[in-house]
Amino acid sequence: AMDEEALIDAVAVLKLANPGATAKEVHGLLTKLDGWADESLSRVKKACSKAGKRGLTEKQEQCTGAAEAIRPEANRFPVVDEAAARAAGLNDTGMATLRRYEAAATAGDVDMQYRLGCSDEMIGIGPATTWLRIAAEGGHAKAQYNLACAYKSGEGAPVDYKESARWNRAAAEQGHTEAQCNLGLSYCKGQGVAQSYADAKGWLEKAAAQGDELAAHELGKVQMALAVQARGHNIAMFSGREVATGLEKNR
Repeated sequence: AMDEEALIDAVAVLKLANPGATAKEVHGLLTKLDGWADESLSRVKKACSKAGKRGLTEKQEQCTGAAEAIRPEANRFPVVDEAAARAAGLNDTGMATLRRYEAAATAGDVDMQYRLGCSDEMIGIGPATTWLRIAAEGGHAKAQYNLACAYKSGEGAPVDYKESARWNRAAAEQGHTEAQCNLGLSYCKGQGVAQSYADAKGWLEKAAAQGDELAAHELGKVQMALAVQARGHNIAMFSGREVATGLEKNR
């Protein structure tokens, strides 16, 4: 049998993935997983009780509201498929660690949600993007920026410039430098937002002030575009040359 802490973590994850499940039902689900086949019902009942006393279930329920806007499915928080994880090379120790990570993430730890969404060890055994969205909804600036990049590049999410701009703005408003630069460039191009060199200037200035070299470079072009507009010229004829912008950074 697994150690008590690992059992409590596993129970917490299963109860969240299966709202309303009884201890007997949780036991049935648990014993179908590799490494848990011999777990007794009495230990599972005790683990369910301890998980509740520690407030894990209450914390998970608090997170459900934030996650509600992300996906309509009943299972709010993803649990990595055992077979996929094993195929990716996780051994018993790795699986136990993964389940503890998932338990912490489902309990509302946004740093762990971000880690599950972006860490190299999660690649190939996802669902990383779903965790990234949950962390972003929870206010994690790096998660918001990375989710914006995902919507821009189409990696792990459908290409959607409006969503990309929305998440860049969320991160930018928290002071994330690259997100400020990307949002400024989106305003330059009118990509996901209404084209505005004035708004572009504001965000590029913020990023440049934090040392972003691309933002500083593009800021000069935007300032020139605004000067041209101030003289009453049609800025469209300058597009692609003097006021051409660089590529957004997806790092």
